[in-house]
Amino acid sequence: MKKKLLCLLLCLLLIPIGMKNAGGDGKTRCLLIGCDRFVSMPGTEPASANNVDTMAALLTDFLPKGTTVQQQVNGPGTIGGFEELIADTFRDANTADTAVIYLSTHGILKEDESGRQWVELLLSDGTDEEGLGPERLRQILDGIPGEKVLILDACHSGAMIGCGEGANINWFENDACRVLVSSGADEESWFWSADKDAYTGTGYFTSAMNNALRASDLSQIDPNGSGNVSLEELTARLRGIHGASTVYCWPEKSRMPLFSLPKDRKPGNRLRGLYFDPIKADDDTAPVELKIHFNIEESTWLMYRTVPSNNGEWDFEHSVKRKDPEKKNLIRGLLEPDGKPRNRTFSIPRGNLGTDGIGLFQVVSLHGDERTPVVEAEIVISYEKPETEVQDSEATDKT
Repeated sequence: MKKKLLCLLLCLLLIPIGMKNAGGDGKTRCLLIGCDRFVSMPGTEPASANNVDTMAALLTDFLPKGTTVQQQVNGPGTIGGFEELIADTFRDANTADTAVIYLSTHGILKEDESGRQWVELLLSDGTDEEGLGPERLRQILDGIPGEKVLILDACHSGAMIGCGEGANINWFENDACRVLVSSGADEESWFWSADKDAYTGTGYFTSAMNNALRASDLSQIDPNGSGNVSLEELTARLRGIHGASTVYCWPEKSRMPLFSLPKDRKPGNRLRGLYFDPIKADDDTAPVELKIHFNIEESTWLMYRTVPSNNGEWDFEHSVKRKDPEKKNLIRGLLEPDGKPRNRTFSIPRGNLGTDGIGLFQVVSLHGDERTPVVEAEIVISYEKPETEVQDSEATDKT
């Protein structure tokens, strides 16, 4: 665990939301659970609570009218308590209904002597704590009528579906649930945490889901123009704007509707339609060239951050920052909406990458009087032979 950025598990169990409800059948019920207080792991308060709030707003806006959303923060702390909460929330469910279960907590990678690997979701209320493994989770979910989708924003969450280096079992290959995970079995998931901020932030993956649905152009999130977003479409968009870990889904080609896009969908983020051009590096010594394109929807402070990778982990403590070059009244980094697309080109020296030769380039907006950072999008950049000296001192400017 990092001092300011901790591994976060966001477990979102989402039953195909846009499917039966879009035709007027069934009822959608949502249960959102966030754990911030732990016995055996570092606390994340209030990140999981913020995750729950973010997802509650997202589900309310992109699910059919009549959807109910129940939120629970810090608890249950036992598998029995989790099972009781599931049973109580979905006791009236039938095969025509939709259920959404969201869990934000830590994910712990486990492996037995035979090499069998799995991830446990840490249930905790700060006093009681218990790890929920994939077999028991699947048994509990099997008790809910209807079709199901499981979404995990978790350290090592790819181990649930056999994705990522070292993963060897797909615990949901019977297709009882559709599954979306934020990271491979060998990867961690992260959230932004700043000690002085009252708003600690949401998980990068949670923010990416929010941005994907609210701020993407229709061609980016609904390329076939159906008015719905499938698991396959959402995964593709997330891979385009979420780089801190690798997004996987199961089945890989699930085209069943997941979210519905309102006809009057209005941009809900400061940036809209953001995308990266393919990364270019002319030779082994030249800096990488990165181009970004986006539109501004409201007055925005914007900066960019390059995070090096050292010893297989993102080293956020040694990230390199730069403000956006645009100016207003000589104030650098402040962008105003004017209907014009923004295009940015960055030349990133290899010295800004870590010993692993990999960096995470983040587009970060700052909001509120405290200018709290929000990651709008991110992409992985890499070199085969990184240098060690950090270049581009301008990038270290603090906002």
